Amino acid sequence: MRSQHTMSYLLTCGLLVIHTVSVWAAGDVPNENICYDPSIKTIQVFKEGFELSPPVIMLNSTDKLSVQFDDLDPDLKRYKYTIVHCEADWQVSADLTVAEYIEGYREENIDQYEYSYNTTVRYTHFTALFPTANMRPKLSGNYMLVVYEDDPSQMAFTARFMVVEASPVVAAGNIVQSAQLAERSSRQQIDFVVKLNGFQVIDVGREIKIILQQNGRTDNVLQLSKPRFARTDELDYRYDEAISFRGGNQFRNFDIKSLQYQSDHIARIAYDTTNQVYLLADQPRTFKQYSFEKDLNGRFFIKNEEHTENSNTEADYAWVHFFLPYPVLITTGTFHVLGELTSWQVGNVSRMYFNPEHKGYELNLFLKQGYYNYMYVLKEKGKATGDESLIEGSHWETENDYTIYVYFHETGSLYDRLIAVNFLNTIRP
Repeated sequence: MRSQHTMSYLLTCGLLVIHTVSVWAAGDVPNENICYDPSIKTIQVFKEGFELSPPVIMLNSTDKLSVQFDDLDPDLKRYKYTIVHCEADWQVSADLTVAEYIEGYREENIDQYEYSYNTTVRYTHFTALFPTANMRPKLSGNYMLVVYEDDPSQMAFTARFMVVEASPVVAAGNIVQSAQLAERSSRQQIDFVVKLNGFQVIDVGREIKIILQQNGRTDNVLQLSKPRFARTDELDYRYDEAISFRGGNQFRNFDIKSLQYQSDHIARIAYDTTNQVYLLADQPRTFKQYSFEKDLNGRFFIKNEEHTENSNTEADYAWVHFFLPYPVLITTGTFHVLGELTSWQVGNVSRMYFNPEHKGYELNLFLKQGYYNYMYVLKEKGKATGDESLIEGSHWETENDYTIYVYFHETGSLYDRLIAVNFLNTIRP
């Protein structure tokens, strides 16, 4: 069904980006953060000025997204990008034409690039800022950034970002223990209200959609429609035990800012044809008592701390070897390394494989120097969500970030507007 919707969307877009979007239709490409070119590494999309910030900008403001990535192909490529508007559930907004959500040109060049310097792995580092003077979003909502070469059929990667409009709507809340007695020790409940402050909503059940996200995860988001109570100027989602997440545990981490000196979690660093970093075997924390340790809630940042001026081009690459001891092969699902380092995907890029000789699960990732967070999850067959509790345990006290996205689809309109975003943390106000 998605392919048919995307194709009908394509036919309304005009000839300028028709080939780009037709690739989506032909391949039924999921609207997620996915890299399709194996030579592309270290994709980052964040609000300019803070690389750990989520990719959310304000409509018609001076906010900009910074898009950065490395191309390990020795031949210089010319990249372009376009944007595609999506609904709250990330399906393409099939009823919108490109002219309705893009102001200016339909595609933009990525002209800023630098070559790596003094690294064992050579690469070209690309950078772009969006919006530009030639290309801006007209509407609020969800967007896919689509990066490709001169031939639009050669799609390099896709990345999600959001554009929120200025509105009087405010989402306010906090995180508490689950109201369910059996889950009070393991789950976090989000109690919140949406204050409309005069914003006109006629049919709350049809027009308002709420998306709740834990850290940067995309596999376990919650979508809400009707609140428990709808008052004249307030939508109340408090005290609903169904609005909860497993608390999980603090993220594991490793530090490869230096490839000369190993940090606490690194067993050894070697070099053959490339740098090799072997992490210490990770032990399950299922039944361990919760202990707070400061983390990045699954994110990473790039840094070479060995007398470099520009880590974007002077940070090297290394194969990082993960090992999770587990004596038997799991036949009911697959283990995955989850975090921004695997684009939050519970798929092939993050999947671990059982090594019967070593009696455990292994994964090797080619990563740029920096500081990384990750966790282990089990994806059971037939399920889309990864379960961290088997290996990491789950505690209601765990420090986590949560984001509340408030969407408005006015009766008779063609798309989901993003009218409010609020960031919550379990321990910080």
